[in-house]
Amino acid sequence: MAKLEAPGMDTIQEIFFLPPMAVARLGPGETPLESYEWQQDLDAHGNNKTVIRSNVTLRENEDGSVSAYLPDPRKIRFRDEGTGALRPVAPFFELWARMFDAETGEAYETPVTLNLLEGQGLSLKNIRYTVAVGNQKAARRTGDAACGFRTRVEIAAEDFTPKPLVAFSPHTSEQQPLVYEHNPIPLGSVRVVRPVHGTDEPVPGETVDRSLLRLRFTPPKGEVYGPPDAAFGPATLAVPGYKNDPPKSEYGRIHEIVPAQNRILNPDTPWSKWIMMSGLSDDPEPHDSYDGARVGNDQSWGVVDDTCDGTIEATLAVRGQRLVARARIFTGPPDFAPDCRPFYSLEDDLADRDMSLISVTAENYVDAKTEVVDIFRRAFETNSLINLDDIRAQGLKDNASLQAQTNIAPTPGLPSTDAASMTEKDAVPPDKIDELIRPQPISVFSNSVPNEQLPYTVATKFVHEQLIDEENLLDFLRRRPDFVRRLMRPPFGVLAQFEEDPNPDQTPDPAFRDPRIVRDMMHDARMPPYMRDSNYFPLSLSRRQYHLVMSFIDYLEAHPPAPETEPVGEPRDV
Repeated sequence: MAKLEAPGMDTIQEIFFLPPMAVARLGPGETPLESYEWQQDLDAHGNNKTVIRSNVTLRENEDGSVSAYLPDPRKIRFRDEGTGALRPVAPFFELWARMFDAETGEAYETPVTLNLLEGQGLSLKNIRYTVAVGNQKAARRTGDAACGFRTRVEIAAEDFTPKPLVAFSPHTSEQQPLVYEHNPIPLGSVRVVRPVHGTDEPVPGETVDRSLLRLRFTPPKGEVYGPPDAAFGPATLAVPGYKNDPPKSEYGRIHEIVPAQNRILNPDTPWSKWIMMSGLSDDPEPHDSYDGARVGNDQSWGVVDDTCDGTIEATLAVRGQRLVARARIFTGPPDFAPDCRPFYSLEDDLADRDMSLISVTAENYVDAKTEVVDIFRRAFETNSLINLDDIRAQGLKDNASLQAQTNIAPTPGLPSTDAASMTEKDAVPPDKIDELIRPQPISVFSNSVPNEQLPYTVATKFVHEQLIDEENLLDFLRRRPDFVRRLMRPPFGVLAQFEEDPNPDQTPDPAFRDPRIVRDMMHDARMPPYMRDSNYFPLSLSRRQYHLVMSFIDYLEAHPPAPETEPVGEPRDV
């Protein structure tokens, strides 16, 4: 972008938001969740596990400004006092500028503050915000745009009142709107923060500039909406493979589908008539993730939720030109295990896309080791939330269905995909599985339920917990490099690695997977076992993570530790 020059002064080249994207979390609470951060617990009994600790938080004042404070470090409040309602995560977006230094000719970045605007001969009158959010899930399935709902608001930078985001379904005269304009769905709110001169110092040495231009998005409450007849329905038990109405014994309890006050949607839209795998429309994956799936003939109950995503835009009019900054906002469910990190995050996905693969060398060994250790710690934290016995059973059912369709033969050198998986009879048995998966006595700690009902869940947590200690992990990787290589499921390859027209029954490549090859879509004991990605395929580390771990193991093999020797010197009394 061309710089906007003015003689003798630094000039604004472009503007941008920090963060450029953020995830808000649903919650009906009146008070947004206070800020916290992940830390490694180094206490004597902390065991190197991740904990959450209070972080500097911004509090909204009545006039729209914010004040910074440090919440009580002894208590992080996830629910409103009194009502117990879950607090939403409501992120702030800060406006920043990339400046041109008139003296040095170099660029630098700085927050947009009242002083910066004044120095440029500007004010809040030169800035406007636009926020647009919506939910297109039903529109994506039906192919009918009128089954989506969205909203858009424009806000002057001098308007500090909260703006509700109420969404409805735009439509033509030939379309039926899912959400009526006179009965919209609330998608949260947005508020421009009033900038005021001054700073806060919530902790010694850390100042927060209150004059920085900010905007806050507060997500919706996390409710569901439906047509008038979406009142009560049966919960269904998972019965893979059925097409018709299952026996009554396969249905669970009768439950309320949508609260009475939220039965406001139009019942005459394609969304209330949609049926997966009917041949009348394409089925986006995962095809059964809607209310009404696996009940009766799989017809949709016409239900939607208030999750949404969209864009936040700021425009700055300066010296006859218009600069634009954009950020992305997403909403998601509350985090019910905030002290447990995923081993594969959005950050890892972006790094996989934008960063090159890592080859571990002496120069980057320390950084590579830190990242590898962190991957294994995050794997334990994810694993601690999983019922491995349940997802193993589901994965084996999926394998059996795929096996019945393709009649594929077992692949030599790869773990079993049938009931032998993760047992001593596995074609590639997990390490010491016969010792770890064994009956456990009933005790007061198991509430009189035998622990062998969840043997894999218990065993995998025990195994992974040993590897969150750095020294234990490095020793394991040095002693068992081939075992770890065999244990890790490779990621999907890039297009350049794929054959143009592969045989679906061919033997998989050991270095990467191809979603067109049947065996690469089957679950087995490789890590992470039986977990699924967003396309319902077996999950793996990202391509970048996988190659980092493999390169790190190669480096450890090529650089074994020096053997320990007894020091030379005078003999000592023992």
